[in-house]
Amino acid sequence: MTGAAATGGSATGGYPLEVRPGLRLELQHPDLAPEYLALVEANLERLARWEPWATVPQSLSGIRTYLAWQAQAFVARTQLPFVIVLDGQAVGSCTARLDATEGTAEIGYWVGAEVEGTGVARASIGALVAHVFDRGGTARVQARTAVGNDRSRTLLDRLGFEFEGVQRSAQRMPGRRVDMAVYAKIAG
Repeated sequence: MTGAAATGGSATGGYPLEVRPGLRLELQHPDLAPEYLALVEANLERLARWEPWATVPQSLSGIRTYLAWQAQAFVARTQLPFVIVLDGQAVGSCTARLDATEGTAEIGYWVGAEVEGTGVARASIGALVAHVFDRGGTARVQARTAVGNDRSRTLLDRLGFEFEGVQRSAQRMPGRRVDMAVYAKIAG
């Protein structure tokens, strides 16, 4: 990865987050748009099963705008938006949306097919959740995933999240609505 997000240091508050040797979480930033777009396009068909945003055409300007919005949300302290980077290549995304008033966060994540099943998602999401709790002020981290997304549900189980229930017809997908399984992990 190149660009401003790869530099870390004091300008980005100690980021990137080192997960393990060769694996880190870098802040999302508009300079990453070409590489991020390539990753999204390579995985669009499989992501479209679970993600409404993946059912619409993607573009470099759209990705750049999205990454700029994510960077602004980081500055506003309402999100922790990361690109998952393995051996210098973007392989996925993970974000925590922060609610300082409630002391909660909701995470979202996805990884490319080339790293699915390798432990990259588990290590990255585990690091994100630990970071959210370590920052202080967050008592609960929640995740929602489609009821039929067995890989994501298994990941949350392995990370110590507890299944809390199903939100019926909670997500809009083209031509249908999807039930969402709700998982949460409590600080301590």
